[in-house]
Amino acid sequence: MAMQIKWSKRAIHTLDKVLAFGMELFGAHHSILFYNKIKAYEPLLASNPYMGKIEPLLINRKGHEYRSLVIHEHFKLIYYIDLSQNILYIVDLWDTRREPSRLIVTTQK
Repeated sequence: MAMQIKWSKRAIHTLDKVLAFGMELFGAHHSILFYNKIKAYEPLLASNPYMGKIEPLLINRKGHEYRSLVIHEHFKLIYYIDLSQNILYIVDLWDTRREPSRLIVTTQK
């Protein structure tokens, strides 16, 4: 059975910012294409939640096993799986050009 996908407020906020920036820089067409590409990963993750690799920067975090899935050359989805509730939580859309130590900080909040 496919898992339910839930986006955290932080992930939604980041997605909104990335799409707004993309719209300014590249136009609405490319921003929509990027959004559709991200949304296309949801059913894949819902049926194959372990397709993302364990995120090495978050390997020592307690509570969850964070995974990441590269969805674009500059972005990856950060998520964890709650098997007891059959939910996959997307907690961040991470810009891989950022300082890696910032990923640790953003998932702590």
